[in-house]
Formats: sequence, structure tokens, C-alpha cells
Amino acid sequence: MKKQLALGLCLATLVSSAAMTAVDAHGVWFANRLDEKALVLGEGPLDNAYSPSCVQKIDGYTTMGQVAPVTVVNHHKNVSILTPDNLGVTATYFDYGYFTKTTDGKMVNKPFNQVPNAVKTTHAIKWNINYWDASAKPMVISDMPIQIVPMVNPLTLKKGDTFEIQVLKDGKPMANAPLIKDVLNDLTNESQADANGRATVTVNANGLNVIGVEIAYPSGDAGTQNKYFSSLSFTIYPEE
Repeated sequence: MKKQLALGLCLATLVSSAAMTAVDAHGVWFANRLDEKALVLGEGPLDNAYSPSCVQKIDGYTTMGQVAPVTVVNHHKNVSILTPDNLGVTATYFDYGYFTKTTDGKMVNKPFNQVPNAVKTTHAIKWNINYWDASAKPMVISDMPIQIVPMVNPLTLKKGDTFEIQVLKDGKPMANAPLIKDVLNDLTNESQADANGRATVTVNANGLNVIGVEIAYPSGDAGTQNKYFSSLSFTIYPEE
């Protein structure tokens, strides 16, 4: 089920503890939390609270690539989803809002033109593709601006296996895309994709794996940059 939400509401209701955290390297992905399939906003091993209104939509697809409605459940500081039995992949669109640094070093959760003594504003936008079923075929999400596409379904692999990915921007290979191959455990170890947006990555964990691309571009507004974090996530369940 597509879930469109207004950015203004996200800015107005953003949880204060999350609003004051740095936006660098924060991504979103799915993880099992308290027996729920929770959308996590995180950086390395740390999770942050966020307003459910930051979630613009979560689209689901079956293992055959057809639309599969998912139910979004809003909680006080995050969201979780209820999934159909044949869910293969989800695509998440998340707008964390505007973070403006002032001349006295404070961080304000408002756009540049609404903050006195503003120095620089970051508009933090995040996307995620999560694989839920090993039988789902790798797919390109047509309306996701930046995405990491696995050449094989990573759920068919095990810890230590390597596989190839390709980073796409607006549907085309993103040359030299900046990669974080292990967002959870090796956040500062960055590398690059090749001229065709391709790279080889490793399944690092028997459990949750998150691969990320983070990049900033100038926006059309003075003093403001758009910072994008797009992730690929999947959870390997080791044999008992």
C-alpha cells in the first residue's frame, strides 16, 4: 500500500532527540525489533527515534515482481510493517527533513531561509530496498532515484560469500558511486563502485546486512544541499 505523507508534518512533529542528531551517514533499513518488522533509522550500531510522518511511502512487491500491499503501522517513535505471505521486496522512501547549522554551532530542524544566522542546511533524504524472500528475483525499482541493485538475490547466499551489485542513479549506472559496504559494523570504511556503478561486496553477517551509498548534491536553494543515503538490506538466518 502506498503511503504518501506531507513533509511539513514530518518537520513539525519530528522527535526532538532525533532532530538534534547529526544527519551524516544515517540510513534506513528493516530489522526485527520486539517481534516486529521495524523500519530503523540508524548509523552504524545506533538507532534513532523518528516521526512516522517522515515515511513518505513503503511499496511492496511479490517474489514475481508484482505489487504486494504492505500495511504500515505507526508507533510513537518509528514505524513497522505487516507483510503478506508472498512479499519479496520492499522499497522505502523516507524524508528526514532539513537540518540547518547556525553561526553559533547549533543545529535547527528548519530550512535555511527560516533560521537566523544560518550557515548551511542539509536536506536529508533516504531510500531503502529490502529483500524478504530468497525466491524473489533482483529488480530495479523504477521510481527510486538512487538504488543498489544486487545481481543475485542476497538471501540465496551465506556469510562470507561475495556478490556483485550495481548502483543506479535515475535508472542509469552511477559511475564511481561512493559505497559503504558494511553500514552496521564498518561505517567509516568507504570505497567506490567502478565506472559502470558495479562493485563486489561480501555477506558480512549471519543476520542483518546493510550496504549503503551516501552522496550530497547542491540544491536549487541557496545554502542548502541535498544529502542522499540509499541502502540495500537483507537478513541471513543461519542454519540451526
